[in-house]
Amino acid sequence: MKLSREIEIDRPIDEVFTFVADARNDVSWCPKVRSVSLVSGVGGESKYAVVHKPVPWLPSREMQMNCVWFDEPHRIEWREEDGTDVFRVTYELEDLGTGRTRFRQRSDAELGAAGWLHPIYKAGIGRDIARQLRKLKKLLEKAD
Repeated sequence: MKLSREIEIDRPIDEVFTFVADARNDVSWCPKVRSVSLVSGVGGESKYAVVHKPVPWLPSREMQMNCVWFDEPHRIEWREEDGTDVFRVTYELEDLGTGRTRFRQRSDAELGAAGWLHPIYKAGIGRDIARQLRKLKKLLEKAD
């Protein structure tokens, strides 16, 4: 399952990249993320332990989040695995000039849920990504 959403943020590309490259900031813009701890590494070598709650009526899950590609300030790729689902998430950043950045999130998901649930999950995950990008925009544009 592949999903892609993007948003323009009124902040320079370096600032946006620095913020999203540290997954510990995810708790401030990804509502389903409960906590993030750095396990090891920095930049392209970083590994995090994450607690998230992807499905409202089910318990929280622990997830490993590893950086697999790091091209500052343009691209970060993550591999996220919680024992049920695997997500390969790519953040692509484009400098639009005058302090503006296009931020695109692409997600490729392998879900553990039954196949007949995948269209429902895809719609929900797409809404979640759009919501978190709006929250990221609001958070970063407010920062000074």
